[in-house]
Amino acid sequence: MNLNTKHLVKWWAVIIGVGGLLLVGMTFGLISGLHREDYPPVIALVVGVTFATFAVLRGRRKALALFRETTPDRAIAFYHSSFKRAPKGKPLAAHSSAYAAVLYGDFDRAREELSTVNWAALPPMYQGFEADIHSLLAIFQAKDYSKALLLAEEARDLTEASKKLPGVATSRAAFDGLVAVCEVLGGKHDPELLTRLDGASRGLPGVAPAIPSWALATYYVGAGQPETAERYWAIVKRLLPHGILRPNSGMAARA
Repeated sequence: MNLNTKHLVKWWAVIIGVGGLLLVGMTFGLISGLHREDYPPVIALVVGVTFATFAVLRGRRKALALFRETTPDRAIAFYHSSFKRAPKGKPLAAHSSAYAAVLYGDFDRAREELSTVNWAALPPMYQGFEADIHSLLAIFQAKDYSKALLLAEEARDLTEASKKLPGVATSRAAFDGLVAVCEVLGGKHDPELLTRLDGASRGLPGVAPAIPSWALATYYVGAGQPETAERYWAIVKRLLPHGILRPNSGMAARA
């Protein structure tokens, strides 16, 4: 069991432990209420669960909507507020906020967010989050795709953990997608790589499909396939209409 897996196991143990106690309490209350034919608490419990589910879904929709703003300000404020009480919330907020800043081309702000955290003192997965942002900076600011690829591979390796844990498989897919983006931008265009990027553009949650979709649009513009490029560019425009991502034939693939 590597350090990331141990860290996540402890993290989930706390969440499951608290959730388990709440579930036991709610189940006991539900059974007691039914036994006494005391239905208002039962109704209240059902309403509460429904409300909690709705709140989670609403939060996800809100996060997506924030990336349709003309600046990253509200998205960054949302991440800082959302992660305030989460375990290791500060680095999670810093990574998400830096990611939002990069998507809008605010590279100084992305670095400012990273600078608020001592990444070296954290488990490897958090250091991988830092490398992830530096890879994006290498892509969009420095246009250094070789460096971006090295950093993306570093991020993927540092965040390695057991895929049996919730969220790990999705995280791995996201980092694999970033590696594929760097490879395509660097001139590697085999069919398997394009298929992997297509999967990332369709399967990742939230705003994450924007970058692999942009990379594919860039590739197909350079390959002389504008209709295919437009299909991926439509994903970018839907997720991030005011961000830094633009079809760029100067970065296009060699067909």
